[in-house]
Amino acid sequence: MESKRVTLRTIAAAAGLSVQAVSLALRNRREIARATRARVKKVAEELGYRPDPALRALAEYRTARRKVAAKWNEIALVHDWLSPEKWLANPFYQDLVRELRLYARERGIAIREEWLGHRHELAKTVFRRLRDIGVTGLLIAPPPLDPDPMAIPVPKRGFQTVTFGPEHLYPNLHTVQFDFYENLRLAWAVLRKRGSRRIGLLYAAYQGWRTGDAWIAAHYIEKRAAGFHAEDLPPLAVPGTDDASFQQFRQWATAQRLDAVISSVHPALAWSRTLKPAPRVAIMNVGKTGESGIDLNLRQTARTAIELLLLEMQRSLVAESALPFRIHIPGRWVD
Repeated sequence: MESKRVTLRTIAAAAGLSVQAVSLALRNRREIARATRARVKKVAEELGYRPDPALRALAEYRTARRKVAAKWNEIALVHDWLSPEKWLANPFYQDLVRELRLYARERGIAIREEWLGHRHELAKTVFRRLRDIGVTGLLIAPPPLDPDPMAIPVPKRGFQTVTFGPEHLYPNLHTVQFDFYENLRLAWAVLRKRGSRRIGLLYAAYQGWRTGDAWIAAHYIEKRAAGFHAEDLPPLAVPGTDDASFQQFRQWATAQRLDAVISSVHPALAWSRTLKPAPRVAIMNVGKTGESGIDLNLRQTARTAIELLLLEMQRSLVAESALPFRIHIPGRWVD
C-alpha cells in the first residue's frame, strides 16, 4: 500500500509551526530564524518529505511578484523626534525631506513618513505594519536634538536600511552624511586665503556628538598647520542661540582676538557685528541670503541616500551584505 504523502501541513504539525513558516524555512528565507530553518529541514528529512517542483516554482513566482511590486514603489522615512510635527518644524530638515521627495518622485517611488515615538514606544508596531504591507526600504532620519540620543532599533531581518548618521550611532548600517571634517578644512582654507589668521570654531553643544567631533578634529589639525599650539584658539560650544550663548561668544571672541569665526550657529553673523573690529563669519550650513560659508549639498545627499537604498534592496534579493557603506558628501564654499 502506498504511504501517505508528506506535505507542508504534515511538517508544520510535527514542528509546531504554521504552514507559511515551514514553507519559508524550506526555501531558506531570512524572515525565519536560522535555528528554526535548520529544525524544519531536519523534521522534513526525518518525515521523508519530497518537494513538488511545480508547486515550489509557483510559490517562488508568486513571492517574487509580490516582493518586487512592494519594494520598488514605496519606502519609509522613520524618525524619533519629540513629536511627528517637531521633525518638520526644523527648517534644515524640511529642506532635506523636500529633496528626498523630489528625487524619489523622479525614480517613481513614494516616501511615507513614520513616527516611532520619542523613545521608540511605537517602533515594533510601525515595523510590523510596514512588513505587513511589503515596505522594506527604510531611511533613518537624523536623530533629534537631544543631549543623549538613542539608536532606532531597526529589525535585523526583513528590511534594507540607510541612515543619515551619526556613524557611531549606527555602526552596522549604511550611512550617508555630510563630510564634516573636509567641510571645516575647506572653510579654514578659504578664510586663510582671504587674510584671516586667528580663526575660531563655534558650534552648538549638541552638534559635537552629531558630527563625531569631526569639526573639532579638523580645527585642531588646521590650527597646528597654521603654527598655533594645541591650547591656542580653543573651540566654543554654546547651548543655543539665547542671550547667555551670545555673551559666551562675545567673551570668547574678544579673549582669543579672533579675526574670523567658523560657525554652525547662524546668529553668529549678527553677534560678530557687535565686536570692533568684527570678525569674518563662515557659516557651516548656509541657507540664508547674506551668509557665506559651506553649502552642505543637501540635494546630492538625498540622491545618494535613495540610490544606496535601492542598491541595497537589489542586493538583498541575492545575499545579505557583509559590510556597511560609509559615504561622506562633500560641501562647497559659497559667498
